[in-house]
Amino acid sequence: MGVARLKKAELYYHKSVHEEIAAVLQNSGACQIISTQEENYAPPADVEALISKTDEKLSDIRYLTRTLTPHYVDPIPALDRMLGERPEATMSELEELAAATDLKAVCETTRSIEQETGNVRLQLSEARMNASLLSALDFFPYQLSIITEGTRTVAGLVGTLKAANVSGFKAALGDLSKFKDDSEIVIAPYDEKAQEVYAAVIYARSAESEIREVCAKQGLSIVEVPASLKGTPEDELEKVKSSLIELEAREADLAKKIADLAQECVPTVQKLSDYYNSLSARYNGTAKSDSTECTMLTKFWIPADKAESLRQAVEAIGTDVDLSYSDPAPEDEPPSLLNNGDTVRPFNILTELYSSPTYRGIDPTPLLAPFFWVFFGMCLGDAGYALVVFGTILYVFRKYRKIAPGVKDFIRLFLFCSVSTFIYGVISGSFFGNFIDSFLPPLIPLKNSLMLVDPMTNPMQVLGISLLLGVIHLMFGLLIAAYDKLRHGEFIDAIGNDISWFLLIVGLCLYGVGLGGMLPPHFVQVGGGMAGLGAVIIFLYAGKGEPNIFKKVINGFLALYGSTSYLGDILSYSRLLALGFGSAVIGMVINLLGGLAADIPYVGWLVAVVVIIGGHIFSIAINILGSFVHPLRLQYVEFFGKFYSGGGEPFTPLTLSQEYVNVRA
Repeated sequence: MGVARLKKAELYYHKSVHEEIAAVLQNSGACQIISTQEENYAPPADVEALISKTDEKLSDIRYLTRTLTPHYVDPIPALDRMLGERPEATMSELEELAAATDLKAVCETTRSIEQETGNVRLQLSEARMNASLLSALDFFPYQLSIITEGTRTVAGLVGTLKAANVSGFKAALGDLSKFKDDSEIVIAPYDEKAQEVYAAVIYARSAESEIREVCAKQGLSIVEVPASLKGTPEDELEKVKSSLIELEAREADLAKKIADLAQECVPTVQKLSDYYNSLSARYNGTAKSDSTECTMLTKFWIPADKAESLRQAVEAIGTDVDLSYSDPAPEDEPPSLLNNGDTVRPFNILTELYSSPTYRGIDPTPLLAPFFWVFFGMCLGDAGYALVVFGTILYVFRKYRKIAPGVKDFIRLFLFCSVSTFIYGVISGSFFGNFIDSFLPPLIPLKNSLMLVDPMTNPMQVLGISLLLGVIHLMFGLLIAAYDKLRHGEFIDAIGNDISWFLLIVGLCLYGVGLGGMLPPHFVQVGGGMAGLGAVIIFLYAGKGEPNIFKKVINGFLALYGSTSYLGDILSYSRLLALGFGSAVIGMVINLLGGLAADIPYVGWLVAVVVIIGGHIFSIAINILGSFVHPLRLQYVEFFGKFYSGGGEPFTPLTLSQEYVNVRA
């Protein structure tokens, strides 16, 4: 249990079998390769060639995945795929598929369609802009070539100006003798609500610079008319509309082509993605090995219980291999692999989310598991919700038989916690809030007979239990820290840092509850003695490194002042009451709303059912999130803060990629 014992392996083999060796190591799923190379090291030429070839294939696959996946309709629902309902294939089957698939040809076809689609969309954008412009220029009575090309002596322009400036614009160009015979103004019809108006000016080229200067001064924003538009606005608009129909049809045809290609190719691309990613990991693992002209050396970590089976697999390759194992040396820093039984293993993820333990350190998973189990149950705290969660998970396990081990363990974590939730829900009398009190009065006596605590009428009782659990949790953490120091020979630190605080906090608690009459009177003396002894040790230990007596005293008092932080830590456990209370109150509100809805004539019962079922489903979802996060915070901040820092390297073995396909060796 705890951190698995690892062996350090040294595997010597002839270069001719390096691919077979890499395949065996990868298929075992139990070997973390140790890199023995410097950063500028170049792997053997044949290995480098394999890596380069694989990377080229992966580049094509990434392109196809990025381009085709948005057009692919997956026949396997996302939830089913996540829960392991994926195609299965062996590496040899995928190798045959890779040999039969021309990825380059698929990429060329995809790029061709993608490029043509881009061109069509660009033309569509231009055509739509032209159609919009031509619709606005329907007031222009002449050929647009006057604006786009002009003649030897005449040219034109078109633009927009504010409606309020139209009179001044006309006056500036049409009423002045200077331009009266050299220009013609055409204004688009507009009403009094218009903000901007289209206007066109036809002018003699000899006066072009002056006319453009006047137009600019009058606020005319010139609109560029594409050179391809030469006929009347009506004729050109008809041409553009016809072009739009053709382009939209072409775009739809290309969309169908890319969709058909996606449906045909994406399943193959996904399989090849796992295949080539597996090969890439395999070859890059080999590249970390030492090599000579003929031989290679691969070092790796392997769990001790997998060592013998791997030896048999390696030796089956031939006589050109030699595998030896040794225990980690004192200077080695092996990775950590959590090795807990079926009951504790689902809680591994809680430790891994924080930080893996060091190889020689303490695995906190078995230590936090019972506390998290209890805290989760108190936070969710409803027997009805527990039954829903339990039943849903059993249904998932019954329906999905290929769930990945990691995902399955995470789901099992909530299965276990639903048991503690049910127990606490029964003893606190919460079943879908106050559903029994509101809708099932005959069951009230049974519910009440099983109740041991009542958060609704006696919250102080539950608060006391929460704080007591907090003290137990924190003191357990201190004892673990003391044990860890003692096993490393740090006796003084264990007493001064941990046992002293245990004596002080536990002593103060016994003293307080003894004074309150909740324990026999002699616990007052016992608690006072423990607290006094703990305070003296803390005071003396805090100043042990200071030669100055004054500094010793100051450090001692400052250390004792740190007891206030323990008070804050203990009060943090009041969240167990708050979350359980919140879950019950939300349930009561939902039942109240359902009861009110039932009074609606004719459809009241239907509305009530929808409100109650929908409301409780929402309540389950939101309260499960809080019941996971807040107990986790108590583990990470309060509990781990006393003894655990993590910092270990997780064990990451060389494995087969299984993102899309359940790949078997």
